[in-house]
Amino acid sequence: MKKLVLLTAALILAASSAAFAASVLLPEPDRGGGPSVLEAIALRASAEQKNFAKDELTQEELSTILWAASGKNREPKGWTVPMAMGREPYVSIYVLLRKGGFLYSWEKHALIEQSDEKRLPSGAVTQDFAKTAPCVLVFVSSGMMNVENFSYIATGAMSQNVYLAAQALGLKARFVESFNRLKIESSLNLSPVAKITGVMLVGRQ
Repeated sequence: MKKLVLLTAALILAASSAAFAASVLLPEPDRGGGPSVLEAIALRASAEQKNFAKDELTQEELSTILWAASGKNREPKGWTVPMAMGREPYVSIYVLLRKGGFLYSWEKHALIEQSDEKRLPSGAVTQDFAKTAPCVLVFVSSGMMNVENFSYIATGAMSQNVYLAAQALGLKARFVESFNRLKIESSLNLSPVAKITGVMLVGRQ
């Protein structure tokens, strides 16, 4: 019995260590750089349908993009985008990078590894130019019935913030409709009730 307890404790510790190792804390987002909001709106444009540069986003750029999309911006609760009935964000952001797939945790401002599949972005989208994007953001609704009607509204607000943050950082973003739904769902082990509400490319051109 004692051996069983020790083995169980060891397994729990190993699982906790693995989960901790798979979490990547992001640096503080840039809340004051770049043009004004109105200037960013005036300059906002979707990325062209041409290849992205090979450079990956820096940790600081990724931090700012994700915080703008659904990060915490005030206490005791409040986010950079509106959520129905004051709920915590019910649309999650999955981040597909060339080193794997991650879930953005607004609570910890961190990336939680979901898949170590390499070059996941190129397999998640279908158009040739889109396959060159170093970062693909996947918006996923929780599937909760009482907020489902608001999920697309939230996704619209989140994606617009990504556009404006990307513009401020000198990056390019594009909302795309052509993506490999089954590939994304299987690679990220999404819940059967979860629903992909949008996919965006982010990078340099």
